[in-house]
Amino acid sequence: MSSSLHLMISLYLFVVGLVFGSFATLVGDRVVRSESIVHPGSHCTNCGRKLRGHELIPVISWLVLRGRCATCKHDISVRYPAQELTLAIAVVLSFWQEPSIFTAIVSCFLWFVFVIAMSTDFTALIVPNWLTYSSAFVIYVAMILVCHSVWKPLVGMFVGFMMIFLVHILSKGKMGLGDAKLYLSIGAFLGPALTVESFVVAAFIGTSVGGTLRFTKRLPANHYIPFVPFIVASVGLTQFILNGVPAWYEHVVLGL
Repeated sequence: MSSSLHLMISLYLFVVGLVFGSFATLVGDRVVRSESIVHPGSHCTNCGRKLRGHELIPVISWLVLRGRCATCKHDISVRYPAQELTLAIAVVLSFWQEPSIFTAIVSCFLWFVFVIAMSTDFTALIVPNWLTYSSAFVIYVAMILVCHSVWKPLVGMFVGFMMIFLVHILSKGKMGLGDAKLYLSIGAFLGPALTVESFVVAAFIGTSVGGTLRFTKRLPANHYIPFVPFIVASVGLTQFILNGVPAWYEHVVLGL
């Protein structure tokens, strides 16, 4: 494949990812507010004005408007373009790094779920059951077709859930079970080894960020921060960058 064609396909996938990232963010935000995802149309949550077409372009509109509503000047959170970019980048990487188009589509679906989960976690510190259970079922069935086995994705789901569940128990509920249920999908897709790796990375990132915020007193003692963004970051690192670590550990460290 020529470099120009590779670039064109990447740009197309990036734009598709931005559009779906914008939609996933809308879904997550409206679910928390118990609103329909269809009606009313996109509007400013502060003044209620219906947004015009040029205000709905992912990332670009936020930059042009300088992160503020054109009418009431209410701040528009930076998480909106950040979540759109997250899915866009994940879509491009999935299609170029996953071994087949089918697994790339499954990966994109998982990242679509991630963006919805980040929205609900950021706004209400919840990850809805309908999202975690339905996505886990879809990804489990898909990965059975990929692995030609019911056991590998199932073991991954068990490992992913139990790691967070144990933290939930040890922390006396400070770690929510929504995160554990989200790891059902992650475990099914990544498999046991990469799931453990992603959890270790997520714990490191979360501890580092949380500890820094508390040390600088930007996070009060009785307040919690959403953990889903750390999970998403860790899965991205594990899936696209650090996916060779488990094999390296087995061969170099354990000598297997």
